[in-house]
Amino acid sequence: MMTRLIPLLLALWPLGTLAETRAVLVGVGDYLYLDADLQGPVNDVGLMADTLMRRGVAAGAITVLSDDAARVPEGAMRGLPDRAAILDALGGAIAASGPGDTVVFYFSGHGAQAPDLNGDEGGGMDEIFLPRDTRGWNGGIGAVENAILDDEFGTFTEQAAARGVQLVAILDACHSGTGFRAGPEADARARYITPAQLGLPDDLAGDAVGQGQAPAGDYVFLYAAQSDQRAFEYPVGDARLWHGDFTRALTSVMQEVPDITYTALVQAAAARMRTAGGQAAQTPDVEGPLAGAPVIGGDAPGLLRMQVDGQTLRAGLLAGVTKGSIVALYAGQLDDTPAGQAEVTQVRATEADLRYIEPFPTEKVTYAQITDRALDTSIALNFSAEARAHLAYGFDELAARVDIPLDAATPSHRVVWDGAQFALIGPDGVLDAGGDGSSIRLGAGDADALARRIGLAVGRLRLEKALAQMGQGAVKTGFALGPTGPTVGFTLTTGRMRGGTCATPDGTPQPVTGQATAHSCDVLGLRYDNTTGGMQDVTVLYINADNSITTLWPTRNLSNRIEPGGSRQMDFALVADAVLHEQVIVVSVPADPGSMRTTLAFLGGGGLPAGSMGAVAEYMASVTDPAQSRGFSLKPKGADLSVHRLDLTLTPFQTGD
Repeated sequence: MMTRLIPLLLALWPLGTLAETRAVLVGVGDYLYLDADLQGPVNDVGLMADTLMRRGVAAGAITVLSDDAARVPEGAMRGLPDRAAILDALGGAIAASGPGDTVVFYFSGHGAQAPDLNGDEGGGMDEIFLPRDTRGWNGGIGAVENAILDDEFGTFTEQAAARGVQLVAILDACHSGTGFRAGPEADARARYITPAQLGLPDDLAGDAVGQGQAPAGDYVFLYAAQSDQRAFEYPVGDARLWHGDFTRALTSVMQEVPDITYTALVQAAAARMRTAGGQAAQTPDVEGPLAGAPVIGGDAPGLLRMQVDGQTLRAGLLAGVTKGSIVALYAGQLDDTPAGQAEVTQVRATEADLRYIEPFPTEKVTYAQITDRALDTSIALNFSAEARAHLAYGFDELAARVDIPLDAATPSHRVVWDGAQFALIGPDGVLDAGGDGSSIRLGAGDADALARRIGLAVGRLRLEKALAQMGQGAVKTGFALGPTGPTVGFTLTTGRMRGGTCATPDGTPQPVTGQATAHSCDVLGLRYDNTTGGMQDVTVLYINADNSITTLWPTRNLSNRIEPGGSRQMDFALVADAVLHEQVIVVSVPADPGSMRTTLAFLGGGGLPAGSMGAVAEYMASVTDPAQSRGFSLKPKGADLSVHRLDLTLTPFQTGD
């Protein structure tokens, strides 16, 4: 009965003259008829509600549809996440809104695929979302009973457009199980249910997800993962508070960065997700006419402030707080002048401990704001039981040769056995999540060889974690935002082979971003434009499949300083005799005239002596040292790096390509 009151209450909301935001937040963890329960959604909806309220959305304008255990803000409406309640609440929110208003729809739960019923999907399959009363395939109606089709969300988008209402949809679910193979000890859950689990007949299941026609209106859809990826939930902190990884990352950005577009929000969330393990388990996406528009609530007063109770900060890992960070303390939420400072000494999922710094505040403080963010470059390893069983020597013998513990109780990465050799998997617990061979391989040699490969892998992961946090003002805000840094563009030119060797390509360079596939003999192009107002010191690193690092630029004795307005075009031949997963990273550091050049060439074997690299380079040297197993605070504080990367999958030369 409670859920049936929701549309009536929403319909009674007045249409004010000022733009308003209404939100429908759905978290489905307890499925009534499917054996597919999740632990994260019941926590996700409370985290999203808190975030929206910090950005100015009134509690009375929020409807939470989730399990009874969900934490719902006082004043918000609540109900259970059945199909009818979800559709009624979303329809009611749109009907209660007028021109200039915004409706936010958030879904945390399982996604799946089902046969296309109206022929609008090119791949023959509809994307579907599963409310708590989903029953599986019903042959009588030719559909998954009580599921919500993507087509139905398209209808709501059109209804919103007809009323001049902006629609923001955030979907923390996935629709593809392609290649999913989680280890038996994986501490992660994918938010996907296979067609077989839903009871779909084999002759009905298609192979691909099609592209429907884009609806009209002002809308933006934020997706937790690409269409061929999984979306995961993980436990956070020692208390193991489960959350969707996308939700965790997205809300932390929304709480820390006021002025940001939806595209930049998703990009920053992707960087935050990468910092968890140094590798990308899933890559979020964004689409719609509002992708370049500002996120709602950027002008909310006191957005960046976190509550303080004595020496306890009421924010933790979920808000992006890191050990060693410095916060300014305030007596009031909107005060301009800090009353003091404190250092974060311990961090848990939702709160942290503070150590006040002299001079101590002379008045009671109630709010804090991060001023200098410490970087977390810690990597915690654990060997799976199967991996230990395949060691030809004692586990203690290997552990004695490695500079970090290999038996962490809460690992960020786990060493597993892939059937032929040891491999390193990330927090998602998935072997080869990015395709065959994409997980780091460690070989199967003697203890010394395996220890050396583990050291290389840990150094690589720590470098990736640090760079993901340090890009373009990351020390202050935690994320790379806005067009403040240089411009870097990547291209690939299809190569040719003549007489068994690579020949000069004669094709047209094609731009690539993010992730790309190339063949041996292709040419990677890199265009660097210093669009900043100052000089930049640039290093181009190449992370090889064996975790070693090569410096592509600068070469020895070549200056890597690029003046304002300057450009560099660099071309590199690619060679591969097997499928390789590698990475190009471009790091820029602002430079003052006459200052020492900053180069990270030592990471690729440049061998620069200590004391001659500059403070940032010295710091990066310590980051990649596997003997340093704890996090660091960046010195000097305020270093403003710009980081651009390209993930490459290389394959041997293929005739006809």
